[in-house]
Amino acid sequence: MKNKRVMITLLLLVMHMAMAQAQIWKKVQQKLEDKVEKKVDDVLNGQGAKNTEEQAESASLPNLEEVYSFTPGDHILFADDFKTSDDGRMAKHWKTSGGGSVVSISGVPGKWLLLAPYTTYRIDSLLNLPENFTVEFDLVTRSVEAKDIGSMNFGFGRDNSNRSYIMDAYNDNAITSSQFHFHNREVTNASSDTEIYNTLKFPFNSYSNGLIHVAIAVEGKRMRLFVNKSKMLDTDMFKPEAVKYFYLSAPFSYDADAKVFLGNVVVAQ
Repeated sequence: MKNKRVMITLLLLVMHMAMAQAQIWKKVQQKLEDKVEKKVDDVLNGQGAKNTEEQAESASLPNLEEVYSFTPGDHILFADDFKTSDDGRMAKHWKTSGGGSVVSISGVPGKWLLLAPYTTYRIDSLLNLPENFTVEFDLVTRSVEAKDIGSMNFGFGRDNSNRSYIMDAYNDNAITSSQFHFHNREVTNASSDTEIYNTLKFPFNSYSNGLIHVAIAVEGKRMRLFVNKSKMLDTDMFKPEAVKYFYLSAPFSYDADAKVFLGNVVVAQ
């Protein structure tokens, strides 16, 4: 009888310890899940952007010149920081194949145009660009991982139509296309005028939640492209005296609530 009582006591003790360990593990698991959920929410809400942007700035950027050769034009032809546009509405002075909304971004000054997926944006003006000019703009990314952002592109076309989504240099009367591939960390440049096609690596994996500055200089037939001061293109992309209108096409799609915003657009001569 005594041995039986000892065995029952030991069995109850083992069961009690197992239940206690299960409760402890459940609490640890819940804390881990809460921590992960908070991290995701912080990224999507723009919190923690400082750390990500610092990582992006410290990333090894390719093709940096010893002396940064880009110089913006002196005479501004068009500039828009979206401050005069109403929140929640499509930006003034722009037209689009789909839609868009002017918004504020937590932790980032100014106003920004939230780019709708599978949508092309055009400056709402019939003034075609001169022979020599510069274009600058900023992109702000918000995503858990950069690969959640679909490929997007920008460039110049022979007309200013916003009837369709421009996805490359060969359709919809486009001339050039510079495409950002966030998923495989590449910049692809193409021209239907000069049959140029090239691809260079760029560390987009460090820009899942950061700022990308784009600078374009066109001098007659030649076009130079800089992404955060990395030279990604410097070659002939146009036929002589080609008519040029700027376009920007948003990512084809977004995953996991990713977003891209456009801001600080300046066209100068």
